Amino acid sequence: MSTQNIAHKPDQMDNTRLHRRIVGTVPEPAETGICTTHAVALNQASIQWDLARGELSFFERPAALFWLDPSLLNILYPLAQEVGIGLFRNLVAYHAGLGTEEDYHAMISTLGETFEEGFLAWGRAVSAAGWGCFELPVFDQAQQHAVVVVHNPWELAMQRNQETTWGCPFLQGKIIGIFSQALGVTCWADEEITVQENGAQTVIFHINPSTMTTESELERARRQRAQQEERERRIRMQEEIIRNQQATLREVSTPLIPITDDVVIMPLIGAIDTLRAQQIPENLLEGIAYYQADTAILDITGVQVVDTQVANALVRAARAARLLGAQVILTGIQPQIAQTLVQLGADLNGIVTHSNLKSGIAFALGQPA
Repeated sequence: MSTQNIAHKPDQMDNTRLHRRIVGTVPEPAETGICTTHAVALNQASIQWDLARGELSFFERPAALFWLDPSLLNILYPLAQEVGIGLFRNLVAYHAGLGTEEDYHAMISTLGETFEEGFLAWGRAVSAAGWGCFELPVFDQAQQHAVVVVHNPWELAMQRNQETTWGCPFLQGKIIGIFSQALGVTCWADEEITVQENGAQTVIFHINPSTMTTESELERARRQRAQQEERERRIRMQEEIIRNQQATLREVSTPLIPITDDVVIMPLIGAIDTLRAQQIPENLLEGIAYYQADTAILDITGVQVVDTQVANALVRAARAARLLGAQVILTGIQPQIAQTLVQLGADLNGIVTHSNLKSGIAFALGQPA
């Protein structure tokens, strides 16, 4: 009995470990004897890790660490491509600005005795999270004007090697929200991006009072997007109409008419361009196969000019028809067209020719012309 107990206890321990692996039960630090929580303060920014839970917090709020490229880029780039750069920028700026009132009152106003001190302290704190290096060269509360410079901003670093870029809408939204609080008036931040010879990137925000808001610009971008989609829809409809008209025109311009169960006629009228020349063999073969015709009459009475292109099309049509077991009769050859065909060296071998449609039909039906 004791032997059974000894053999069973390890199994119970293994099952417990297996249960933890499957359902995610986290062992208490006391069980492992290893410290799983760590904390550090950088530029007044509190960063904490709970390794047992796999959690990271920044300013005591849940956070996560991602590579700018490829992780964040692979998340954001497809969205920017899908909705368009304009709408994407405004979406990001608007949502980045949400919560900046809390940033201002809970952080900036408490990190320094003046707004300038508090903002720069806030900038140093978020630089610990890789946002970039912040400067405030101009802050004129009386004139309600400010300039913010961010060296190596994370958004530009993420887009560094991309052909399509969208600037820094996240930082722009943050700056607009914070300075609207600081200056007590609705502000807008114009964005200026510079690249130095060594490749270092900087974004400069020029902040001034404005009737523009991230919300109004987002709505404007949405309207523009909707208008663009409507224009594209109309263009697609027009292209579809044109394609349908062209298909109808092709059918009309190279019609195939059955006159008996075995004989079909294709009357050709007017000028024959490259497209029609290509359609002659195609439509003739389709008609022969569809009607299971033994004889096809190509009538060119209405064709005033026959050039190399037309001659080749007629010869190709006749040869292809013979492969389907059908005979081709060419009718309506005027004297000048006959001369042209001879001069062009058109190979009409195997093609029965008649001067007019009446005699061609009679021949096809086995009747005297």
